[in-house]
Amino acid sequence: MDDKNKKDDKKTNEEIRKEIEHLEQLIDKVKEDQQRKKRQNGGPRVLKINLAAIYSRNLYFNFIIGFLINYIAFFALTKILGHLFISGNYNDLDLLAIVLGFTVFEELYKKYLFKKHMAMVVYSVGSVFLLMNVLFLYIVDYLFFDFRWFIGPVYPILFILIFVLFRYVIKILYKQTEILVGRKTRR
Repeated sequence: MDDKNKKDDKKTNEEIRKEIEHLEQLIDKVKEDQQRKKRQNGGPRVLKINLAAIYSRNLYFNFIIGFLINYIAFFALTKILGHLFISGNYNDLDLLAIVLGFTVFEELYKKYLFKKHMAMVVYSVGSVFLLMNVLFLYIVDYLFFDFRWFIGPVYPILFILIFVLFRYVIKILYKQTEILVGRKTRR
């Protein structure tokens, strides 16, 4: 009688092993199917929000592109609409120094705010960046020039609002060009 129970136990153990192996095979098939679907769909969809407008993962290249876009926007606005905002005489070298300082200041405070105060950036929907840009222009206007660069105290705010909109258009054009060039190089 004990032998009969042992044989039944062996059969059940063998059956259990076969069932476990069968389940492992099914699990492997499911994993393969999921991997195949990820490859076909390009992976899981991720929502990306880019408040900082990062042009490149390379820090130096990002700084150079940011500086060039800022300079183009500042130069165009001061030449086209400068008489509406700016009262003093300035040359292109002054403008270059202002834009270089602006770009360094912008990169530093963006890195700091994203690292230490991300919630403030998200809750303000990036308007904290606008306020920091206005602060920079007030510092430039009141500390670095013997005269007042802007006509009045409201004009730096208006200038930054127009500058941000104009720079946004330039950034969109840059991104679209980057996408177009990327598509052509893949072919």
